[in-house]
Parts: sequence; structure tokens; C-alpha cells
Amino acid sequence: MQRFQNTANLLTIVQTCRRQERSVIEFFEQAIKAIVNPKVQAPSLVP
Repeated sequence: MQRFQNTANLLTIVQTCRRQERSVIEFFEQAIKAIVNPKVQAPSLVP
């Protein structure tokens, strides 16, 4: 069941980025950088 929730969450992020005309790749790149380095600000989907 958790796999389906994870998939739904990823699809929600992709759809939100597209609606906001943002790069999905750049969003995930920034998110990963923020996980690795706490000094990097995590991206937000809230405008």
C-alpha cells in the first residue's frame, strides 16, 4: 500500500511543477541537494 502512496505523491509533485511551469528535474535536484546539505533550502510547491 505504501508503494502506491509514494507513486501518488511523486505524480502530484510532477503535475504541480508542470502547472507552475517549473522544471521537474530542477525541483528534484534542489530537493536532493537539500537532503544532502542542510544549509541548502528545500524547494516548495507553494507559490
